[in-house]
Amino acid sequence: MRRPLASLFGPALAICAGVALTCAGGVERSAHAQASVVDSVVAPAPVVSAKQPQIGLSTLAPQSIDNDDPKYPPAYFYKPRSGRSMKPVLVYLHGRDGDPAAGCRDWARVGTEFGWVLCPSGQELRAAGLRGWGNDPVHSHDNVMGALMALRKKFGRRVQLYGNVLIGFSEGAFIAQNLGEHEPKTFNRWLIIASCDRYFGYDKSVLETARKRIKRVYLWTGELDMVAPESQLAFEHLKSLKIPVRLNVPKGYWHAIPSETMGQNFRKALRWLVSAK
Repeated sequence: MRRPLASLFGPALAICAGVALTCAGGVERSAHAQASVVDSVVAPAPVVSAKQPQIGLSTLAPQSIDNDDPKYPPAYFYKPRSGRSMKPVLVYLHGRDGDPAAGCRDWARVGTEFGWVLCPSGQELRAAGLRGWGNDPVHSHDNVMGALMALRKKFGRRVQLYGNVLIGFSEGAFIAQNLGEHEPKTFNRWLIIASCDRYFGYDKSVLETARKRIKRVYLWTGELDMVAPESQLAFEHLKSLKIPVRLNVPKGYWHAIPSETMGQNFRKALRWLVSAK
């Protein structure tokens, strides 16, 4: 599952990394009083031991796991709500200045209905202990794949290695779009929040080569988000490649994840993604 970096990311992608956040320049806030921005203002969540029962996912902190690659920080995870058979992994990539533990807790509210929720920590340490991805898809690739491998080693064949769901927000959307097109066997279903067409990089052949393995893509961008026009371009790009894709631009939302309405906003999207054959 692990491949040399040079075989995955060419020079053109490194150039793209330098302009990634021109798309993610929206203000990270929400127009709804009940919606919070999990990637910028939530205090770090405490970590519980692996023996603590999973109840009350809205308040229970995630478990932590060391990355399989010791160069990268620990990841956070929640187990599926039911069953001990192999389950898909929903991998959430937080935004810049994100708290991966708090973001993981929010996604667990809806994601654990479908499988594991795994939340790698961006390798860039920022102010107040928050995290970012350093605008670096190359090392972020190894970080995310190392977190997935660590979960697999800990829980064995209960953790699915291929056909998983990749979720990315803001800077995490940039990483997710690059990682997804380079690892379409591992992540062939994507939920991208605040997507940007330029996040796919300048080498259009990468996505064109991956398209046959990508099952479904769901794009979610707030109507008031500055990147909404770029999300429309991403939708049209994916559609032109005959990749099954949906675009949702909900009214009244800014550049934010509506953490208090996770089920309302994302349950149907995740159900559509995981149901693809």
